[in-house]
Amino acid sequence: MIRRVHMIESGGRGGVFNHAVEVAAGLGELGVDVVVHTADDCDAAPPSVRLCRCVTWHRASTNRRVRQARTSSRYLLRTLPHLHRVIGPQDVVHIQGLFALTPELISIARLRHATVVASPHNTFVRSNAPGGGRALRSALRDADRVLVYSDADRRDLHDRGVANVDRVPLAQWAPPAQPELVERWRTALSPTGARLALLPGQVRADKNPELFVRAVAQLPGWRGAVVGEDLGPGQQVDSLIEQTGAAVTTAYRYLDVDEFTALVAAADVVVAPYAVASQSGVLAVAARLGVPTAVAPCGGLGELATVVARDTSVEAVRDAIALAGERGATPVDTADAAGQFLAAYTTAAQSRTTGRAGVR
Repeated sequence: MIRRVHMIESGGRGGVFNHAVEVAAGLGELGVDVVVHTADDCDAAPPSVRLCRCVTWHRASTNRRVRQARTSSRYLLRTLPHLHRVIGPQDVVHIQGLFALTPELISIARLRHATVVASPHNTFVRSNAPGGGRALRSALRDADRVLVYSDADRRDLHDRGVANVDRVPLAQWAPPAQPELVERWRTALSPTGARLALLPGQVRADKNPELFVRAVAQLPGWRGAVVGEDLGPGQQVDSLIEQTGAAVTTAYRYLDVDEFTALVAAADVVVAPYAVASQSGVLAVAARLGVPTAVAPCGGLGELATVVARDTSVEAVRDAIALAGERGATPVDTADAAGQFLAAYTTAAQSRTTGRAGVR
């Protein structure tokens, strides 16, 4: 019997947060007692979701080490003791994403004799993720159940000897797109009414934004847009646009969930030409909205996509965008997602109980 689900999503922003609150909302509709532990400055969430804003991020400093040190110290001194008080032995602790203090989170859950479920979201570690390797190793080794979002990830973990894995849907919270915001994005990014290919979300080198620019440059009658928080390659992308004359607009800033949903809804095709990926929350939002998607043959991206490029050449990505625009897409219903999560929790709790009985 599960008393409560403590979903711990420490970042409070972006795709992992939107996934966590969508699952929490669905579980609540099934009668499950759920609380999402997250940042005190988190993004908006569905009204039915109970948020515990117990994580404080020091986001103001421009010095990364200062930000990390202050955030970690607050987490150790305030968040972990709070979790130790509220978690019980009949609870499920579901850790969302790769957070540097994941091993400590699991230790707290173990001290309280709770069932631990981990959703790393990526089965690899990005080079700019401090503590990511330690967090991933702990999640895969120490959780009672590991949840992944693609068959590709499940096969990968099986090959790495991780047996306690379930594949679940990558459901994303996406509020109804506001027509005025959609029109504003459409006007800003495609003022002539040309078809719009979009690369949305964090702008990172591993997402191949320069490949996107070169592909759009070979699509007559199309415009492109790279929109999201710049994590490094923005200057190079802008230089390439200038060099090639590609009809691509860039806007480098963080978007809240309403703006992001409207942005995706404004596109004719959402493009994910990534070099490395497990799955993509961007694709999940597009699928929910019924926006066609074109992706590189990478990780589990093809499992949600409208069209998968034959390879990662400019021509292949160009052709995939054009074909996705021709095919179109219908919205994907993820209404049954919460039930699949609840089944995974139940399996994890039962296996843990059986294990304890075996020890006796």
